[in-house]
Amino acid sequence: MTRVAVVGAGFAGLAAAVTLADSGVDVVVYEARDRVGGRVWSQPLDGPDGVGPVIERGAEFVLEGSDEMRSWLERVGLRLVDTGMSYYVREPRWAHGMTVDAPATGTGESVEAVTIEDMRLTASALARLQHEPGVSVADLLDRLDVRPEVAEAVRARIEVSCAWNANDLAASVVDHVASFESAPSHRVDGGNQGLALRLSGLLGDQVRMSTAVTKVEHSAGGALISSVSGVELYDAVILTVPLPLLRDLEIVPPLPLDRREALQRMTMGHAAKAHVPVRGAVATSAVLSVPDRFWCWTATGADGVVVPVLNAFAGSPGAVSALCTNDGTTPWVARLVDIRDDLDLDETSAVVTTWHDDPWAQGAYSAASLSARPGDGDVLAEPLGRLFVAGEHTAGQWSGLMEGALRSGSRAARQVLDAVGAKPGDSRGRT
Repeated sequence: MTRVAVVGAGFAGLAAAVTLADSGVDVVVYEARDRVGGRVWSQPLDGPDGVGPVIERGAEFVLEGSDEMRSWLERVGLRLVDTGMSYYVREPRWAHGMTVDAPATGTGESVEAVTIEDMRLTASALARLQHEPGVSVADLLDRLDVRPEVAEAVRARIEVSCAWNANDLAASVVDHVASFESAPSHRVDGGNQGLALRLSGLLGDQVRMSTAVTKVEHSAGGALISSVSGVELYDAVILTVPLPLLRDLEIVPPLPLDRREALQRMTMGHAAKAHVPVRGAVATSAVLSVPDRFWCWTATGADGVVVPVLNAFAGSPGAVSALCTNDGTTPWVARLVDIRDDLDLDETSAVVTTWHDDPWAQGAYSAASLSARPGDGDVLAEPLGRLFVAGEHTAGQWSGLMEGALRSGSRAARQVLDAVGAKPGDSRGRT
């Protein structure tokens, strides 16, 4: 029986491990944290009677085309619930009390209204421009004959979603993230991390918690895994750790030059999340704070009632550093109170989550910076003897999404099975 190590118990690692176990492979999952899920982290807020609503401190939305996600959820008996709002459509705002009919720059100077339709038309125009190599999103925006405030709103939308600055974002991202067409947006009933918990449950004690891997030695004969609990030999290893950790992991012999160069070119975006309880009744909403580079929303729960929590996501290094300072203060909460003066926010109970300073993530998700090449993720995804790599950064157009992580894990497992001559799902078929 083949014995395989999987490093990382996020969505990629768990999808890989369960796929291998289904085919009779003896698999062990190493996880540095004391929880599974990686950058998917669901947690209940404190409520007046104990446990309050569940918030997503990491990845949140399940979007159109997430077929792999839906397949895994069906298998473990979880369901998706509609959020009652659209991830894609966000009302642009600038300053305190601004509505779409009366915006301001934030300096007291009034400007002509920016509407969602203005942003949609501008994004469509962006998508029609030629995307030459080395051209940034900012370059493309400069080519458009649109009002500066409209261009700024679209730039903010793209920077937030990509978690990176438009001056260093490849123009190709507009095809994927600059959509302003309304479409359903879902979450997992009870929390997205529930999928990780159920997949981990299928593996039982094959998942080793709080066991960080420090070194991977690979050869034609197998892979030697060094961790805080010792050294063990496996027939193969799948590395599913986030991009910065993969770069820093000691791998012997080192990865070939083309893979090391691909790793160095790839960029990890910065993002943070905030959750603030709301007093009283609330309707669904989605608002983009253009100057602050964050958006915030209220959404329905499984019962169809809007959850009394304002959720917020900030993207790009500058936004995160401005809203979540190193001294522990959170100017972000004050900005949320300011821009969402239509809500009665309980700012004293706010929960803020940052990812760039998390030692087992060191960022949010991969960003399509100008330094990266379109095929870098594919280079990393190619098998290297007994060494295999998965993770959202290897998922192409699905990078940065839970769907991408799951797809990459399933892909890596199939690569291992191909190498050992096994067929997916030909043994256990666990439920």
